[in-house]
Amino acid sequence: MYDLATQTLEPRPLAKVYGDVNMYRDDRNTDNVDHLEQGLSLLENDAARTIRNIHSAIESHRQRIRMKRKELETIRKFTYLMHYRRTSFISSYFDENDPENFPLRDYMKNFRRKHNLYKKDDFWLFGLKYILDIPHHKIVATGEAIQDRYGGPKGMLSMLMTRIDPDIEDYHAVDYTATANAAFLGIWEAAEGEEFVLGANSFGLWEGVIDANPGLHKLFVVSPKVALVLRQNIMGPESIDHIKAHVNVTSTLIDVPMGRADSTYANYERPDWSDNPSHQEAAARAMWKYRQTPEAQEDIFTFTPIKLTRQQTHALNHVILIHLSDTGMTFSSPAAGRNTIQYHLQSDISYARESKYWFRNLLGLLSENIIPTGPDSSTSSTSLPTSKSGVDIVLNSIASGAIEFRSNYDRAYRVYHLATDDVAKYNQSTSEIHQMTARAILAMKKILPPLPIVFRHMHFPFLCRDIVKELPKEESELFFALVGYQVDVLKIGPISDDRLGRIKYEAAIIGFTHWLAENRTQVLTDLLSPWVKVVL
Repeated sequence: MYDLATQTLEPRPLAKVYGDVNMYRDDRNTDNVDHLEQGLSLLENDAARTIRNIHSAIESHRQRIRMKRKELETIRKFTYLMHYRRTSFISSYFDENDPENFPLRDYMKNFRRKHNLYKKDDFWLFGLKYILDIPHHKIVATGEAIQDRYGGPKGMLSMLMTRIDPDIEDYHAVDYTATANAAFLGIWEAAEGEEFVLGANSFGLWEGVIDANPGLHKLFVVSPKVALVLRQNIMGPESIDHIKAHVNVTSTLIDVPMGRADSTYANYERPDWSDNPSHQEAAARAMWKYRQTPEAQEDIFTFTPIKLTRQQTHALNHVILIHLSDTGMTFSSPAAGRNTIQYHLQSDISYARESKYWFRNLLGLLSENIIPTGPDSSTSSTSLPTSKSGVDIVLNSIASGAIEFRSNYDRAYRVYHLATDDVAKYNQSTSEIHQMTARAILAMKKILPPLPIVFRHMHFPFLCRDIVKELPKEESELFFALVGYQVDVLKIGPISDDRLGRIKYEAAIIGFTHWLAENRTQVLTDLLSPWVKVVL
């Protein structure tokens, strides 16, 4: 597991990486405060059984994977709750004070009052209990009935954008049904020799935009080799080419061919197609009624798993890494992890720029095969002997004075980019530089006031600035006296007394300065003004 906050790599059980203590404790249920945790455990066990069957089929190279409807419903509920239960959602998903939830405000206030939900997380926990207790098909039936009551999907959408009726009793069913009916499920397999990475955001992270509407895909990484993916129905195989030709679609995963599952009904005969609206409505009602019957639970859905190319596997991981939280990243194969990080660092997507700072240190560790073997990554590791790299040869030449520069700034700039620009040359030395850089940035972010949020989920690449490559000696000394001092007080690690260590430290200061220019330009300008100008 690679911890972004500490910039360390160590083996750690998944439960300790992503587990949350007492996250689902329901103090309102005095008889059993852990009933939600127990319900989730049962659901996870059922889902795990189906996921193991998927793995078994893939490992056996079977081209078709069969699920009964009850198994598929378990997977759909499991994927929804993996998204719903993410810690980051507790404070915002159903927070009536969140500006994005303005249409829900009156409804939530009324619902809290009606059900005595006064604590911060009560509403969230109430919804969790509702989804766990009610079977998938019954939740969907309730959600569809509510939609019909308010004019169908279009009427419901209009209400969601303005003001939710405060008297709706089962709004959680509406949200659940919207997700269930909006997308179809696919099973994706990582390319041979590659794997999917796992992070706290790997369960329900959305990707792709259709005509300015986000959420073309929802990604659920369930193992290093398997990801469950929901793709919007509008982008089904029967219509995807037409949509792509007429609508603006932005997605790194849209070219993954994804078909719908074939369905075999246990006791239902689908009527012949008719373009008569009344016949279509009658057929939809008949199917709706059939889905509520016990026989429908025995329906069979047959999936064709999709084996991704290396590029597609890396592209999915790229989405995860861009949006990874401070919790960190988990992987099982160092070689596959290295391939993914190299792909990520070579991306030219502007909004991926900041995330690259967090993973350059890791690539250096993986490229040197420095893999921790114990809980303390600083004292317990194995390293395969390697010949001296080109980076180290240049660094030693600089430290010995064989290569000279006009100023320390010029030297630090050159060393930083020597350690950064070519991902094939990363090693222990580049790792040391990038670990200090990332720790300085993370420490600085903690003390800086947050940026004003104009619009959420927006990125403005034109605000990212670059810095000069050279400074005269006098300005270089001022630069390190000002920006260097700021890094010193962040205490990112011991400042080395030897010349080579100092060269690496100053290179890390250049990386820190790059980040300031790209993300907090005014802070950098204020640090140096009026004595030195480094922002281009």
